[in-house]
Amino acid sequence: MLIALLLIPSGIIVVVKAAQIRDFIGEVSFAEKIFGSGGTYTFIKLFGVATTILSIMWLTGGPQEFLRDNVGTFFGVS
Repeated sequence: MLIALLLIPSGIIVVVKAAQIRDFIGEVSFAEKIFGSGGTYTFIKLFGVATTILSIMWLTGGPQEFLRDNVGTFFGVS
């Protein structure tokens, strides 16, 4: 739970500070190839949004329930 509480603001900071992060890490070649020009900014912002959403889901128990229902049958968990 503590990790999720730390990752939520971290994801928001990544979205807000995308330009500074891009200046620090440089271009991400696969992101430029996939998203086109400016793809690094898009990738960084999508990463921040995904981090925030997945952290909120983890905090509320969403992924655990999803994994138990869909993958748990393979491991004998119902």
